[in-house]
Amino acid sequence: MRRSLAIAALLAVAAIGPVELWAFDLPKPTAQLKRFQLDSITLRDVTFLFDVEVKNPYPVPLNVSGMDMTFYVEGNQAFKLDSKGGFSVPARGTRSNSFTVNLRYEDLFNIVKDYATKDWLMTKIHGVLVIPIPKVPGMVGLPKSVSFSYDLQKRIPALKPRVSVVNFRVYPPSSEDLHHALQQSGKNVDQGKALGAFKDVLAGKKPASNAIDPSDVDVPLAVSFTIELANDSRASLEFARLGYDFSINGERLVAGDTTDIRKEGSRTFLTIRSTFSSKRLSDNVRRLFSERSGTFRVAGKTDIKFPDEIRVDPVPLAFDESGSFKM
Repeated sequence: MRRSLAIAALLAVAAIGPVELWAFDLPKPTAQLKRFQLDSITLRDVTFLFDVEVKNPYPVPLNVSGMDMTFYVEGNQAFKLDSKGGFSVPARGTRSNSFTVNLRYEDLFNIVKDYATKDWLMTKIHGVLVIPIPKVPGMVGLPKSVSFSYDLQKRIPALKPRVSVVNFRVYPPSSEDLHHALQQSGKNVDQGKALGAFKDVLAGKKPASNAIDPSDVDVPLAVSFTIELANDSRASLEFARLGYDFSINGERLVAGDTTDIRKEGSRTFLTIRSTFSSKRLSDNVRRLFSERSGTFRVAGKTDIKFPDEIRVDPVPLAFDESGSFKM
């Protein structure tokens, strides 16, 4: 009945002039936080996901600038974000909007006492969503805006990682693989001299024979190395499989999955055993063998199961780290 009276008042505005329709108790916009969760994590940051639903009772669209948020970690204010996740709600409609917010561990090192002794950090987020009320012809007495506030908490692991590569080795091709590759290439080359050229290149030497350039044939070369992930805090990341993409000296070398993972205290060792084509023996890659050192870049992805209070289903973990190493 009250809604019918309000609609009737709207229709009568043209005849009787502006009316203070707020007095008719018209419904105000509403905002509901439908979801808040830890969306994903890397070795350097965490990403939170927010789902907000706004209902618009008015005959004109509502433009929501977004949510202002203040982040607190272990009781210390980390930073503020203004107007994150803005969107428009259609007239007399409902609109849900998803947006993410990123929190970098680097921003926390200096504001959290005894960071290195912690395994978890308590994060509190104070969010305020302000919805401006538009000017509607014939409507007077409406407020300029309505606001909704949320206080949210979530634990996150304390991470301060170091990534290194150790025990990097590339092995000469087998006689069988080399013989097959030479046949496929159509090159009439002495197999012994060809094998010698491979051994010289992998030893960082100029080949004694110029009978063949190892990058001219397609021979699988076995490679093995270990990615060491150390954490300078007490947090532990447990996972059973890692998808990886590995490059040296700016050249992509191998990609795949490994389950050869072991832990020693705060360190995790991921051993990679794979093969790559000798056609990848570019000048940049060969420099690794001659200089006995180089740069690496490793991108990885997996899923981690945290306690249910953080997230029931596994959380995606991704990282992209680089550095230098020695052979």
